[in-house]
Amino acid sequence: MILYTIMPAEVVFQEQTNKTKPRYSIAEYRGEKLLVEHIQDDSYEIKQLLSTCPYSFLNPAFQPGSIVRREELK
Repeated sequence: MILYTIMPAEVVFQEQTNKTKPRYSIAEYRGEKLLVEHIQDDSYEIKQLLSTCPYSFLNPAFQPGSIVRREELK
């Protein structure tokens, strides 16, 4: 798609550039490393399980989308 406009790209794509980037971090939870996103003051959402053990993926505690409190993370 080609966009023909006299307006600068910063103005056209202003909404996309103003979005704040999510704050991701790697944390340990119940002995497994997880990629988590900080969603509130004391809670994180699991985004991805970083493990090579197939049995870890069967544990519902590590399911993406689950909410984990800060006190439970290392």
